[in-house]
Amino acid sequence: MGLLTWFNNSKKKQTRSILSSPNSWLSSVFTGAATASGQKVTTDSALRQPAVFACVRVISEDVASLPCKIYQKNSDGNRTSISSHPIAKLMQLTPNPEMSSFTFKETMTAHVLTHGNAYAEIEHNGAGEVVALWILLPEKMQIKVIEGNIVYEYDNKMRLSSDKVLHLRGLGHDGILGYSPIQYCKETIGISAAMEQSGGSFFANSSRPSGVLSHPAKLSEDASRRLRQGWDGMYSGSGNLGRTAILEEGMQWKGLSIPHSDAQWIEARQFALQDIARMYRVPPHMIGDLSRSSFSNIESQQISYMQQTIMPWLRRWEQEINRKLIGGDGSLYAEFMAEEILRGNTSERFDAYKTARESGWMSVNEIRERENLNKIEGGDSYIQPLNFADIEIAKEIQSPDESDARATTEIEWLSDSIDRAVSIIRNASNRKADKLSEEDWQEWMMEQDAQFVAKVEEIVDPCCKSMNICRQGIVLELMDTWRCAVSTAETLEQRVECCNNWASSMRSSESVEILVKRSSHGKE
Repeated sequence: MGLLTWFNNSKKKQTRSILSSPNSWLSSVFTGAATASGQKVTTDSALRQPAVFACVRVISEDVASLPCKIYQKNSDGNRTSISSHPIAKLMQLTPNPEMSSFTFKETMTAHVLTHGNAYAEIEHNGAGEVVALWILLPEKMQIKVIEGNIVYEYDNKMRLSSDKVLHLRGLGHDGILGYSPIQYCKETIGISAAMEQSGGSFFANSSRPSGVLSHPAKLSEDASRRLRQGWDGMYSGSGNLGRTAILEEGMQWKGLSIPHSDAQWIEARQFALQDIARMYRVPPHMIGDLSRSSFSNIESQQISYMQQTIMPWLRRWEQEINRKLIGGDGSLYAEFMAEEILRGNTSERFDAYKTARESGWMSVNEIRERENLNKIEGGDSYIQPLNFADIEIAKEIQSPDESDARATTEIEWLSDSIDRAVSIIRNASNRKADKLSEEDWQEWMMEQDAQFVAKVEEIVDPCCKSMNICRQGIVLELMDTWRCAVSTAETLEQRVECCNNWASSMRSSESVEILVKRSSHGKE
């Protein structure tokens, strides 16, 4: 039989595991896998280890706490969140009538962390739409490959095709089943369980090591049994702590077991905890081990945890949702809001928002949405970093030709140019007015004067050339009126009020005509 024939025959029917004749890994789920430490490790016994339970809980809760949204790709390259999509309702509200979306995501993630696989039955309505997701226990699931198709058999009663099962997999070797972390790391968990049992026995015996009673004479079997029972009854157990032993007939006590201090029991327990944390790639401080953590490195560990631990699980979730629940050409897709887990404290968030706002890539309403606040009117605009003007005004400044085309007369053109220049000066002035002292304000005015002059000249230059009027005369007259207006103010409130009054007055056609008359005529 050739290699190709063997390969084709092998694809006809492959059974991953059968409950009536289970593979070794499946048998170990129920009876426990033997370890060198003498402890049998099952999923249930592993979860009794605090480090394992903590790692599973931390990861599953963090994944479950992140919102999962459905997005639509638009033709312009942007995207739109579709909260009304049926899958969005399942992942954000309730996947079935019995549980919340948090419980569903938490349980599924816990299953894949302990068993290497998590399953949920996909329920469709008559129209073929997904209406519910029902969790299936991984220990009752069998996976078979029949004629190249994956088939899921649950509890030897229900057979489901691949498109009917949402299957989350961990690391595996064939892309069909994931490895069980507990079974592959059973020795580490077994050592931890053995040390826990040893510690329990140690303290149950009043923290005293075991040993032998030596009698100079030969004792009969009955005498030995009665002596042992009497000694254990009098001096063993925490309830007999502090009792005084009396040795007669030349008997001597000799300890045999190694004290925990000599066996470095505490250090070994610490290493076992770190080993389990390493198994799940969880920073030790997140499961209560602060021995190597400090305020300076916890933040970096948190970022590393998000990028290296949580993100791979989120990608598994997203791709399985896209593949089994959404489908299509990829224009609709699921995405977890991973930034939720990296939210800093109030001051850190507000500093980041300030930078984003002043850099011009976030609006007020986008910031408010991040803080779970309602939008406000006028909060969708962006600002220009150079002078804090609205970005729409900046576009007009950078493209004067478009504004020129809208003007019907030269005086309207000039009026429009002056209006845009006045807006630049007013916005920048008022933003600094309530932040600077009088001395700093005067210094700022001197520093900005040249920049304002250059910007105003840039705005009015095309119009002045067309009208054959002196550009410098217009600019100097405009700047002088602004300096005079704000220099008379004595308080911050007056400074803002004077600047606003100046801006309003300069926008009238009469003021523009006065500026033209005061400026010198003739081309430059």
